[in-house]
Amino acid sequence: MKKFVLIIISASVMVACNVGDLDFDNVEMQPITGVFSFPLGETTYIMRDLVTKQTGDSLNLQEDSTSLLTLFYFDTISYNTSNDFIQIDNIVQNGTVTAPASPAGTARTETIFTSFDLAYDPQSNEQLDSVFYETGDLSIETISALSGTLNYSYTIANTTNITTNNPVVLSGTINGPGTDTQTQSLINHKTKLTGGSNTFSVILDASIDLAATDNLIGNEQIMFTITYGNQTFNLIYGKFGQDTIQVGNQSIDIDFFSQAAREGITFGNPSMTFDFGNSFGVPVQLDFSGLSGDDGNGGNQVLLSGDIVRNPPTIVGSDVNSPAPNVPGETAQTTVEINPTNSNLRNLLASSPSRLVFDVQGVSNANDANQLNYLQPTSQISANIIMEIPMEIQLENLTESGTYGLGDGLDLDNVDSAFIRVVTINELPFSAVVDLEIQDADSMTLYTIADNQVMVAPFINVNGEVTDPNGVTADIPLNKEGVDALAVGSHILITLTLNTPESQTSRDIYVKVLADYTLTVKVGVGGKFNLDL
Repeated sequence: MKKFVLIIISASVMVACNVGDLDFDNVEMQPITGVFSFPLGETTYIMRDLVTKQTGDSLNLQEDSTSLLTLFYFDTISYNTSNDFIQIDNIVQNGTVTAPASPAGTARTETIFTSFDLAYDPQSNEQLDSVFYETGDLSIETISALSGTLNYSYTIANTTNITTNNPVVLSGTINGPGTDTQTQSLINHKTKLTGGSNTFSVILDASIDLAATDNLIGNEQIMFTITYGNQTFNLIYGKFGQDTIQVGNQSIDIDFFSQAAREGITFGNPSMTFDFGNSFGVPVQLDFSGLSGDDGNGGNQVLLSGDIVRNPPTIVGSDVNSPAPNVPGETAQTTVEINPTNSNLRNLLASSPSRLVFDVQGVSNANDANQLNYLQPTSQISANIIMEIPMEIQLENLTESGTYGLGDGLDLDNVDSAFIRVVTINELPFSAVVDLEIQDADSMTLYTIADNQVMVAPFINVNGEVTDPNGVTADIPLNKEGVDALAVGSHILITLTLNTPESQTSRDIYVKVLADYTLTVKVGVGGKFNLDL
């Protein structure tokens, strides 16, 4: 600074005078005063670039025809665990019949004709109507304690061939005391259960051929064990009752918030849309109370609440009456939207979550536990998730920081007073005050000036859009302590505290952030010097 002033003075003198004619004897030198200023830096922020840097990999940034910025997140969830609704393992049932007394004497034949009502029970005692097999075997083991020849035939009237509608009949012969097993494949078969009590009937039609010397005293038994084994199903009809299922359980990192790592921004109209497809013939009521945002480790958790939780929506099931028994059911569609009118989604996102957790449960047949249901191996519940966050926002003390270098410090020994000038040309629909900190190379604060208005929100029309930029020049004075700090400081830390205009009514104001909005910030230092020559 001194050298610059001396050069200017010397040059001026040489230009104005003949140096050889100058007489310096008895010249009294007067102090020289003046004003200096020089820029420290200039930055222009474009909203498109600012937001893009903070979206990360999880969010997609798009612009509509008006240049409104909108953040999108896309994901899918899928549930296909039919065992949660109903589980059928091997069905094993037994029956016993006692042969009639028949004294020895002549060759003869005794007959037995009887029926049994047996249980076909799933694991949780759901009421079954009918099951259609993909694979499996129906077998009957017969144990005879008779001395004669047993000719037997079992008719399982409830289990029939789908094509012919003929019941399964298993027959065999046992000569004297012994055991015999007969098996029928269940492929292309179905079992129709009766009475809402999961029962099926077995009819035993048997004849006992006795020689003259054979004697039955009336306590000899025929025992059988019937097994539906290794079953898989094409289709199951019944009343499955109420079960709690895990529709979705996943989480996503929200880079936009984790990088911003700040609070003070509220989105006016965020939404989460779930487009469900349900090919189970089971309606499922959704429980969104486990949907939450947190800091990535479970801290600062904000759970979803509101009407969407108090009055949970239902995913409709595929129409149980529409498909033919051997035709897959159609997928039923249900759309559920979570938005500020039915939830606290604004507050959840305003907490700046680093992670969203989709812990979504469901209750089957919540409104009617006796509703008729069906399922198939291919049945599933799936959903496309779209989170949409338009940049229609409200700011409350949102902070943005930046630094401007001072090099090795400013030599201001002869400066009487100084100021830091901040010039803003603002298209953003925000106002701002600035806090200045002169810091050393270790970011230790040497001097602080707080709460200077440097940015005023431009005029915002009824659509929440800026029509013309607004310019503000703010000179922030420095006292002697501040001047000394500039001389040894490394940089100036500038912190902007941003706010949207306050409503003059009870209506909240949400302003639109367009992609091509810009904010230009210029920072410089100026002051008055007093130089003794």
